[in-house]
Amino acid sequence: MDRIGFMKTLSDIEKYKKVKVVSIDESLLPKNIELDNGELERRLLEIGIMENTILEILHFGAVNKDPIAVRINNNEMTIAIRRNEAQTIIVEE
Repeated sequence: MDRIGFMKTLSDIEKYKKVKVVSIDESLLPKNIELDNGELERRLLEIGIMENTILEILHFGAVNKDPIAVRINNNEMTIAIRRNEAQTIIVEE
């Protein structure tokens, strides 16, 4: 079963899969990461990750598959995101 019922997070997605962002849930961020409320969502919005954005996993880092290289909106931009941040991005295939 997926982490939150039937929903998956970006960190659950396999390489080369495309998904659509459903929402961002900061409560899924590990407790050892200290950010002000809304800070992570603001950062993700600044780089173009928001509801209905299409994301494609391109590559995983060598150590613990971290960071994750993600293409945003079919070639618009490629970014690297930490795995713990990807765990807050709820997606659908």
